[in-house]
Amino acid sequence: MQETAPLSSTGIGPRTWFRRIGALGALLALIILGASILLRLTSVLDPQGHASSTLAAPLEQAIRLLHRLCASGVALLALCAVVLCWKQRKAAPPRITQAVLWIVAATLILALIGPLTPGYRLAGVTVVNVLCGVLLLLSFWWLRESAAPGSVAGPPLEAFSWVAMVALLLQVGTGAAASAWAMHAVHWPARVHLASALLCLILVGVVLLDQRSKRAPDGRRWVVGLLLSGQFLLGYLLMWQEQRSITLSFFHAMLAPLLAGALVSLLRRQS
Repeated sequence: MQETAPLSSTGIGPRTWFRRIGALGALLALIILGASILLRLTSVLDPQGHASSTLAAPLEQAIRLLHRLCASGVALLALCAVVLCWKQRKAAPPRITQAVLWIVAATLILALIGPLTPGYRLAGVTVVNVLCGVLLLLSFWWLRESAAPGSVAGPPLEAFSWVAMVALLLQVGTGAAASAWAMHAVHWPARVHLASALLCLILVGVVLLDQRSKRAPDGRRWVVGLLLSGQFLLGYLLMWQEQRSITLSFFHAMLAPLLAGALVSLLRRQS
């Protein structure tokens, strides 16, 4: 599919703009996730259910400010993506349009549940917040990969690849549930997280083997494999800690969206 006329006098084509929006949006979404995870891991609930942070007040305020600024940036990028997609509606491939729709959907859900997230009163809201944050990151990254040269007109992903991606999102969601309910002294979701982690390990491992047989780029397969190994190594270490390390918990949680993004890169570039 040929590029349409440049969007500005700079001569930058639509695909380049989509790639830039996707890359910057994914980065901002990752920062938002990191800030949210750090604030949650360093918060405790008193017997009355009121949350308080163990961070120094200036540091907590700085992290919250960073979170708000990045959220505002994501909203602006989502608007830019919608406008660009509308202008290119006759030329934009379906995968780019689908990515933009997912970006808008995730942004709207995060905006709607935003007022319910402070205080961690509702564990379910925390889970939805994390899942939509990861989905937002994946949608931006999918947009970037779909606009990469030579990748737009490829065949659709196989059903098993989608199953592996859903399993990875399930693992993220159950991890958020285990953390959120642990704040309320409810620990059974951790067992569900362990079961989903094993399922995710198997499915993503099969995808890696399948991509190897298709001679997918070694670099991307190695990145996915290393992130997957690191994710489960940190999870294993956390299982044996009576008082779980905030540092290990933070990096364990942050590897999940990175792993999901790397899996998207592997599958989209191969397709």
